[in-house]
Amino acid sequence: MALPPLLDRGRGRGLALVAALTLVQGVAAGAAAFATRALFEAMQSGGALPPIGLVVLGGAGGLIATTRIAARYLGEGIGQDYARQIRAALFEHAAHMPASAVAERRAGYMSLRFVGDMTAFRNWLGLGLPRLVAGAVLIPTMLVVLWLLNSVFAMAVVPVFGITLFAITLGGMRLIPLQRRLRVRRARIAADMAERMPLAPQLDRLGRRGKELAHLDKRTTAMIRAALRHRLSAETVNALPDLAAGLAAALVILTGHRAGLGTGDIAAALAVLGLLLSPLRDLGGVWNHRAAFRAAAIKAQAALSRQKRDLYRAGQSLSKGTVDVTFEDVVLPSGQVLSLHAKGGTETCLPIGEVDAKAVSDMLLGLETPSAGRILLSGVDLRDLSRGSLRRHVHSVSSSPELLQGSLRRALLMGCDTRPEDATLEHLARDVGLGPLLDRLGGLDGTVLEGGKNLTHTERLALGIVRIKLLPPKLLVLGLEVDDGLRMRLRGHLPKRGATILRLGGAERYTSSAA
Repeated sequence: MALPPLLDRGRGRGLALVAALTLVQGVAAGAAAFATRALFEAMQSGGALPPIGLVVLGGAGGLIATTRIAARYLGEGIGQDYARQIRAALFEHAAHMPASAVAERRAGYMSLRFVGDMTAFRNWLGLGLPRLVAGAVLIPTMLVVLWLLNSVFAMAVVPVFGITLFAITLGGMRLIPLQRRLRVRRARIAADMAERMPLAPQLDRLGRRGKELAHLDKRTTAMIRAALRHRLSAETVNALPDLAAGLAAALVILTGHRAGLGTGDIAAALAVLGLLLSPLRDLGGVWNHRAAFRAAAIKAQAALSRQKRDLYRAGQSLSKGTVDVTFEDVVLPSGQVLSLHAKGGTETCLPIGEVDAKAVSDMLLGLETPSAGRILLSGVDLRDLSRGSLRRHVHSVSSSPELLQGSLRRALLMGCDTRPEDATLEHLARDVGLGPLLDRLGGLDGTVLEGGKNLTHTERLALGIVRIKLLPPKLLVLGLEVDDGLRMRLRGHLPKRGATILRLGGAERYTSSAA
């Protein structure tokens, strides 16, 4: 999957409008330059100031300010839209990745991807490209205005600005590797902090506080060196326009004096140079935004190139009736090869370890695909089923249900098509033993923390029971946490007939009995 195109979804038209607004600024600046010359000439001759010159000068300033605000506003919208599309593409791709591949990412990986890099994407489209367009329009326009004022001005400053643009380009290209190095170092520190902060008390107890601080300090020192090198290069590039403006101003005054031009011509030319300085300065920042964008794009492209799950190939639905489950030479993480047939409507125990149990559960739920072998549900390869069929008909009960921070109501109903009245939902929750939780949180509007941190082991299991009562599955997977004692307690809440139940672990050999 490639990065979304830069100029997709109307962003190209938006940049064209930015160019048009910038051209208006250039025309207004030209009019202001000629008005300035007319006013200076009137003052030099001792005559009255021409009202039209004052009106044009004041109006040009207002027009330039208005169009600049509009261009920056439009650019920000373009950048935000691109960041939104990138964010959606990354989330969409992660949603199709195997759950184990997402879990293998380092702590802080996703927050870095969705926070830090989004700024780089937004700034390139919102600031970098619009300013590049503005420079491409304004700089030639201002040079044309100089030529129209007097060709000697343009001939004097063109070499200066030509050399400056060349130097900015060379310096800007050097910013790209420096920016990448800096971002890598920052990402490492952020990941280290995200990993160590939750364990800070334990690390202190283990006598690791000093060593971990030294580790962080070492990486911080390397990051600071990279930041200083980047800052020196970036500020050097940004300073080049000021150097060029000073030289150009001196040349304008010198050539104007030698050519015997009036103060009005020289003043107008200096005004044009002042307006020319802004897009030149922006070009230095453009390279910095470009460097950040390239570094972020490389990381995002690497994420988008990760392999997706091999699922939902044919979009088939499960047939009516009970579901037979067949494992055909499925290779588990431990190396064990699982071959098993569970008849529909029965309860079957799979005596496998914790790692294998997690893998089997994830395969049946469509979160993973077998590295070898296949799983059939009523003769249909699980990979050929539709997403909706898997979601509705295959469920699990474990102490790690899918939870997002929010209301208890939201946690109970996640993934369910049925939306009962609050009274019915609360009655159902109390029926499975969640009465104390409802009382503790203050009812269905109470907040469940991220990952269910404020729920007990049993409460997380019971929450899963509520979900399967709202959306009765054809295949139910009981995790290792559901031991025989808890299973017997929950027996009255499990599907009473028609469901195939797979129990993971807890037996010496495979057994089967009618449910």
